[in-house]
Amino acid sequence: MSIRTNRTIRHTLAGAAALALLAGCATLEREGVLAQEGGGAVTVRNGAPLVVSLSPDPSVGYGWILKSAGPGLAVIGGPDVTTNPKPPSIMGVPDATTFRFRANAPGTTVVEFAWVAPPGQSVAAERTVRYDVTVTPTGLFGIL
Repeated sequence: MSIRTNRTIRHTLAGAAALALLAGCATLEREGVLAQEGGGAVTVRNGAPLVVSLSPDPSVGYGWILKSAGPGLAVIGGPDVTTNPKPPSIMGVPDATTFRFRANAPGTTVVEFAWVAPPGQSVAAERTVRYDVTVTPTGLFGIL
C-alpha cells in the first residue's frame, strides 16, 4: 500500500471514530418521559428518565406515596411537591407531587402509587394509580 492509501484509511477510521463519539455524546442527555397523571401504559428508553406527577390536595392532608416499583426502574427522586409557578429547569407538572425514575433494564415493569391519609390516621388508601412501563433497549450508539 502506498503512503497516500494509508493516510486515507487512517482519516476514514478517525472520522468514523469521531462520529461514533459524537453519537454517544448526543445520547447522554436523553429525552425524559412525562407519564399521564391517571396511570396506564408508558414506554421509555433504557437509560432515560421517567417522571410521574400526581395532583396533591394538601388541604385534606392526604398525599401520594410510592407503593411499589418493579425491577427495571431506579428511583432517582421524589416525592417532590412542585408549586405553581414551576421553575423552568424542573421537569414535571405545577401543583403536583413528582416522582422521578431512571429506566435501567429493558423489559416490562409496574409502578404503583397510593393516595394515603396523613400520619396517625388509620384510614386505608383511598385510591391507587398504576403504570405499566415498557423499557425499550437502545440500539447502536444509543439510537433506537
